Amino acid sequence: MKKDWYRTSELIGVGGLPTTRQGVTARARREKWIGRPVSGVQGKGLEFFWESLPQDVQWELTRRALQESPAFPYLVKTVRPEPEKDRLAAWMTIYQQFKLEECEEVISLVLREGIAAFLIRLGIAPKR
Repeated sequence: MKKDWYRTSELIGVGGLPTTRQGVTARARREKWIGRPVSGVQGKGLEFFWESLPQDVQWELTRRALQESPAFPYLVKTVRPEPEKDRLAAWMTIYQQFKLEECEEVISLVLREGIAAFLIRLGIAPKR
């Protein structure tokens, strides 16, 4: 499961980040990541917001989370959810796989030209 906040110790060496706490903290400061003190910890423990992390780090954290999450509960599911929820989950999964720039381009295109024009560009003519 993806978390919203990651501690400095969890980010060491991930996705090309430095291999020391000081290095990660310095890069976070230089790139202006959104951070906050870790609650309930003495000292200068920091954690950083997911969306402010570099794209390579987000990809690596997602890959690790997918490897760690068990597939078993999904294979034995006996109740099929409503099709509307399946479609929404599919779109959310697709959306999360876009790079930030791709996401912005797709949203901009759909807002500018509409969904029908978007489907035509993809070679999928809308049914009338």
